[in-house]
Amino acid sequence: MAVPASILSTEQTLELKTIKAGLVARACSIYRVDVIRVYIDRADAWLDADLLYKLLEYARTPPYLRRRLYPLRREYSYAGLLPPLQLPTHGAGGPRPGEYREALVLETRRGMLLLDAGLGRPVKARGRARRGSLVLVRVESIDPPRVSLAEDAAVYRGYSVRLYSSLRTAARRNTSTLIIATDKHGTPIDEVEDGLLEDIKSAKRVIVLFGSPKETLEEIAAREGFDMKSHADYTINTIPLQGTLTVRTEEAIHATLSIINRLTWRIDRAEQETPGPRRG
Repeated sequence: MAVPASILSTEQTLELKTIKAGLVARACSIYRVDVIRVYIDRADAWLDADLLYKLLEYARTPPYLRRRLYPLRREYSYAGLLPPLQLPTHGAGGPRPGEYREALVLETRRGMLLLDAGLGRPVKARGRARRGSLVLVRVESIDPPRVSLAEDAAVYRGYSVRLYSSLRTAARRNTSTLIIATDKHGTPIDEVEDGLLEDIKSAKRVIVLFGSPKETLEEIAAREGFDMKSHADYTINTIPLQGTLTVRTEEAIHATLSIINRLTWRIDRAEQETPGPRRG
């Protein structure tokens, strides 16, 4: 997913900017976004880009690791207003045996890792990783605390955040990438849903693009010297009967990702119901 840095520009205070960043973080977590691409859509949006990047990263970090990873800085003055993401790896309601958590690598020596997994004291586990990196672990025991590395576990760990200097670079593609642009004047979603379903099924990566509070994607692309309509595989309107004059970016994110999520669920269900080859 790609969002403009100026999504924060409509808010005049750090407090309100933090709240809006939290809305984006929460929506992306609900719909299992892998990567949030924050792009600079205006020359004066660098500060908002940096702030949005930092707040999204902070929100995605497990609460028990934030004091270690984030020093007290002005950007986090209102971090307490960020909604809890409650990712499966954030230890909500825990700790408990069998749950998965993200752990910070404190030290590494001879195939052993010293980890902070939010269990009250550092724990050891066999494995290899860089000092300062985050690894996925499975809690084996609470008393005494004991964990094992579980990097291959099928559990959603949240999004990563990347910063791009323009819409063009954020929307960069290859032959296996499906580009979906959102626009109030795009094709109503019901007219392309079947084709979109098939294209999502065959794509290795899907990137959903969102415009800014003041400019559409087409307008931003025109300033950057390229044509969004020819660049995107689909330009869709996911709220064809909107009752307001404008739809805020954070609202469009929910509306659009809910549709993509439903299509993805249909694909997963169809694959599960398809009988595999007979054995023997």
